[in-house]
Amino acid sequence: MKTNTAWMGDAASDPSETDTGAKAFGSETKPFGPDARADFMLEHGLTYLNHGAFGACPRPVMGAAHALRERIEGQPSRFLTTELAPLLRQTADRLGHYLGARGEDIVFLDNATTAINAVLRSLVLFPGDDILTTSQTYGAVMRTLEFVCDRAEARLIPVHLDYPAIDADSVVQTILDAVTPRTRLLVIDHITSKTASILPVAEIAAECAERGILVLVDGAHGPGMVDTDIDAMGVTWYTGNCHKWIGAPRGAAFLWTTPDRQPFLRPTTISHHVSEGYTPAFDWPGTKDFTPYLTVPAALDYRAEYGEARLTAYCRDLAIQAGAHLASEIGTSVGVPPDMTGFMTTVKLPAAFGRARQDTANAIRLTLRTDHDVEVDIQAFEGSLWMRLSLYVYNDMEDVDRLARAINAIRPSS
Repeated sequence: MKTNTAWMGDAASDPSETDTGAKAFGSETKPFGPDARADFMLEHGLTYLNHGAFGACPRPVMGAAHALRERIEGQPSRFLTTELAPLLRQTADRLGHYLGARGEDIVFLDNATTAINAVLRSLVLFPGDDILTTSQTYGAVMRTLEFVCDRAEARLIPVHLDYPAIDADSVVQTILDAVTPRTRLLVIDHITSKTASILPVAEIAAECAERGILVLVDGAHGPGMVDTDIDAMGVTWYTGNCHKWIGAPRGAAFLWTTPDRQPFLRPTTISHHVSEGYTPAFDWPGTKDFTPYLTVPAALDYRAEYGEARLTAYCRDLAIQAGAHLASEIGTSVGVPPDMTGFMTTVKLPAAFGRARQDTANAIRLTLRTDHDVEVDIQAFEGSLWMRLSLYVYNDMEDVDRLARAINAIRPSS
């Protein structure tokens, strides 16, 4: 395997020289399941089915981050004033190659929520403007939308998406039915956090373009889970996390902006280079740890050891199989149809667990964690309690069986 080391040693090197061709390259022999756990620092005995929440960084990627921090500490002034900016641009080129985008259209931030704040708080809204989003929008994004709409006296319209009775065509039509001549912007998830559903973003964006509506995509879960070709997607802005499915250290996210909107976008933290253009304004927000951004190539190299197609097939097939098996074992149903499933799925908890309240969900989750060493996300919505299973290379069906046994062990008697 051709590893990515030159990018750390020569700020002027061409990222294509160290690109592993991550979308196709792979040894085809790197193991999945329990044998893959050695690459991760998960606690012994832990059944971890919540990769999508905060990621879990592989040891080789953590090693690359540590080596980079040591390099920075060798000469902090030289690195931060001279070497950093070229390395950020080189990293953006590498990530852009992976995402089907130009590196010059990509900037780095700590997380997708920060990126969405930058977009929404740069947007000039007027009283009477409408912003559309959906009922499945991530909570932090909804709070940001409420803030900017309230300040501008604009109207926020959360379009209700039925769940679990959804399909891609109905999602498109439901959103378009809510469009009015006052609709200025649509904010939509690529893959919803709460329901784990892949939404038909490209189809929706094409319809919005015909109506002159800007589209901001919250792709927090997209990169690394689904094949992402941002340039072909037809959206205005796309943000995604690199510390979830791509596998970089926490605190690594990106924002892609279509070129014609870049002059109007500013970071939420205004610093020295805000007047010098899109990438300079974002590349230096002030002194901080930039290693999560710069370790993205190492994370892509790690994934390439599996082969992108092989990794995607394993995790998606496992999610579909896991959902069906768990639902059968506990006597409920799956919330995500296979054609809208990535590496996550949702399964309804039995009605015996009580009313669909978030405090109930949190208590069940805590019991699973403390009494059974099982970590899984549980949310209350649409009148039910739903488990969201997030499955990655270190998971297998034994993990799902352990969750099923734990659920049945704590199930209240009818």
